[in-house]
Formats: sequence, structure tokens, C-alpha cells
Amino acid sequence: MTDYSLIEKKVLTQLQRGIEPVSRPFQTLGIAEEGVLALLARAKSERLLRRFGGVFDARRLGYKSILCALDAPREKMAEMAAIIIAHPGVTHCYERRPLHSGGNFPPLWFTLAMLHGEFDAGIATLRAQLAPFDLLELPALRRFKIDVVFDLHTVDRDEMFPGIDPSHVAYDESFREFSDAEKALVRALDQNIPLVGRPFAAVAEKIGQTEEVVLSTLQTWKEQGILRRIGIILYHREAGFKANAMCVWPVAGDIVAAGRRLAARPEVTHCYQRPRLESFPFDLYAMIHTGDWNATEALFKNIASSCGLVNGELFASGQEFKKSSMKYFKS
Repeated sequence: MTDYSLIEKKVLTQLQRGIEPVSRPFQTLGIAEEGVLALLARAKSERLLRRFGGVFDARRLGYKSILCALDAPREKMAEMAAIIIAHPGVTHCYERRPLHSGGNFPPLWFTLAMLHGEFDAGIATLRAQLAPFDLLELPALRRFKIDVVFDLHTVDRDEMFPGIDPSHVAYDESFREFSDAEKALVRALDQNIPLVGRPFAAVAEKIGQTEEVVLSTLQTWKEQGILRRIGIILYHREAGFKANAMCVWPVAGDIVAAGRRLAARPEVTHCYQRPRLESFPFDLYAMIHTGDWNATEALFKNIASSCGLVNGELFASGQEFKKSSMKYFKS
């Protein structure tokens, strides 16, 4: 990131937070529209920019999404990962290693999302494919914070999930049916939107709608929480955040209060309550990212101390088997 100017870093940080659904969204970022487009083209060519598109709340689209862990021996990890990443509902799959203990913890972690009506049969099939190894299901029970913005000025993250009232964090799985036209719009946004001055006009032309209808629909979806944001997603390691880790703790007392304290830390990008299992006795989860592992370990200890959390474990992200964006409503 050393070759990017301060204003370019500012624009890239702003674009992670999202653009408004307006006709010419790149005219409000402090530099000329053509400069923004040139910056994005450069970031894409240098593999800093992973995607420019929509980020949806999968639940609101009718999908069930969970975190899974596979308790397989490390010598079988690559073989099992090949099975996992072939599943179209798997978007992320990582090796994770405990840094503070020699405990026998699952080494392979992944996220899985499928339509509600297909989920139970789908995960049963995947479980059979991964047998005889134990597949742990760790759905979110409460969501305290979600989404990552890498502040390219300060190596800091500070994005709270828009529209979530911290006093109400129960995990709501309500959703509605979507029309064919709405599904077409979701499909046009869930990967890459054209990097042009009027990106929503280009999307509208692709799916046979008008720009006005697309903009109106997107604004409504933002207000309803269906669409979290439209923006850029970076390759975090190329952005300098090379040491990311999953932090977990067992909480004996008020987990809502503990989750709020943890989510209030700006360094925490994601924060959830998940079920505590006999084979994995933790229920409060968070993700942190820094530039090196010493800083990550120091941050983990600092967060635990400041939030009153004990007996936690830090799982370093190792080999990345898959990292992609969800493709919705695919036939």
C-alpha cells in the first residue's frame, strides 16, 4: 500500500463503507469521477481490489448460513478441504491453528449458506461426504457486529453493521419471497458491478430494467436491511492485514453484555454468540486483523483484559482454501 497517496487511501476506505444508490455515485468522493475509476482499475489490476458489488444479508434473501468446523486430522485436511470447497454454498474455507494451547481443536473451518428449504438435506449430504470425521455446526445465535472495513490510513477497522440496534441482537431469520425480476437484480449485484461512471445504469441494461427502478429498489432494500451495502471488498492480506485470527471465549455470565463490550472495540470486525459444544466449549466469537502475528497476539490479550474475558483461545488463520462471494438464486 506504500504506492498509494493519502487521498487514494481515503477513497478506498470510503468505498469499502459503500456508495449510495444514485446515478453517478463516484462524484462525491473528494476526487474527480475519472480519478476514482482509474484508482479502482489500478487496484483491481494490482490484486488489491477483490470485488466491487453488493453485500447482502443472506438471511433476508431466504438463505440459512452457518459456520462449520471439521474435526479431521491435519494429514487429511487438504483432502477434506477439496470436498468442502467444491460445494457451491461454501464461500470461505480456512485452516485455523490454536496459538495458546495444544488442545485438540478442529483445524478446518468454513462458512456454508443454502436456501432454507434446501439446507437440511444439503448439510446432511456434506456430512456424509466428510465422514467419518465430525462436522460441527456453529450457527449464530446473536450478532453483535459484522463486516470489515480496512482503514488504509491507520490499519484500523471500525465498521458497525448498519441499522442494527445494539439493544436488540437476537438473530432474526425472517425473510420474504422475491420475484424473478428481484432475483435477477440480486444476481447482477452479488459478484462484480461494472466500474463505470453510471454503474447502476449498466446493471439495469443487463437485466432489462430501467436505472430508476434499480435505484429505487436498492434504496428500499437498504432501508429494509436486505442490502447491507454496495462497495468494494479488498484482499486483506494485500492491504497489509496479513495476520487475521478468530478469538473465542467461554462466557459464564451475561453474554449480551460481554458481546456488546467486545463489539465496541474498533479492532473487532465480526462478533457473534454461537452455541457452546462439548467438543468446542466456547460461545463468544470475534475476528481481528493486524499486520503481524505478534501484534495479533498482543491485541487478543488486550481485548480479553479490557472486556473481562478469560480462558479464551486464539485461532490463527493459516492456509486459505477458498474465499469467494456468495452467488445467490443460481439455478
